[in-house]
Amino acid sequence: MKVCVLVGSSRKNGLSNNICTVLRDQFEAKGLSGNFIHLADKHIQFCDADNLCEFSPCAIPDDMPNILADMQAADGIIYMPVMHAFGANSKFQAFLERVGYGYLRPLDRPLMDKIAAIVVVGRRYGHTAVYSQIMLNIMLNKMIMAGSGFPALFLSMLGGALDDAEAHEALEQTVDRMHDVHRRFRNIVS
Repeated sequence: MKVCVLVGSSRKNGLSNNICTVLRDQFEAKGLSGNFIHLADKHIQFCDADNLCEFSPCAIPDDMPNILADMQAADGIIYMPVMHAFGANSKFQAFLERVGYGYLRPLDRPLMDKIAAIVVVGRRYGHTAVYSQIMLNIMLNKMIMAGSGFPALFLSMLGGALDDAEAHEALEQTVDRMHDVHRRFRNIVS
């Protein structure tokens, strides 16, 4: 199973980086491959709201087509936004707006039936709002949500990723669930 991880953090050595390390270890232990896309390293312009992408992909020249290609090549996608000001950080927000409106809609939802999961990183107050926004995006794109029974929410106020046992458990169970859903779905389709 190939998993694309969309990392929203702009910090190179922050909490999200620690979570990426945990995910890499989990992927390796389970025989999965991971492609980590750090949105901070990508050129993503804001939507110009010209509505020309209503029926054909957005023509703004940036890295969005490459990011979408990586998402389409994956079996599963983990959305890892960072919470800022009680919402998704601005880079992740711009990404969601551009990919959803400028590409996924005119291409007739090409991520349909991809397995998705969410990991929210931040301080406190607002994690569930960010989680809900990403969940609605997953549903809009007709993806399959794989969760652990409770969201993987990493609260940076608790000393970082290494000290948050409940978040670690949720993350591991989420990756296991993604892998399980992928195997079951593949067997049904075959």
